[in-house]
Amino acid sequence: MLHTKVIIGEKEVLIFFESIYQEYSSRAIEAITKHLNNAQIREVFDNLGLVHTTNTEVTLFSLNGEMETIPMY
Repeated sequence: MLHTKVIIGEKEVLIFFESIYQEYSSRAIEAITKHLNNAQIREVFDNLGLVHTTNTEVTLFSLNGEMETIPMY
């Protein structure tokens, strides 16, 4: 498992992924940014622990145990 550190908004975010999905990290950033106006996604993002991405979805994991999955189109 690999990871990269990125800035989304003003928050530093760790995105974890398998090496075969490395090229999808920029799409993950776009998907998260696009969905931040959703209240549930925003709540998880505000308490974000880490992000996991594949070629089809981004999953946000909060520090208090919540998670949200965003499809990447």
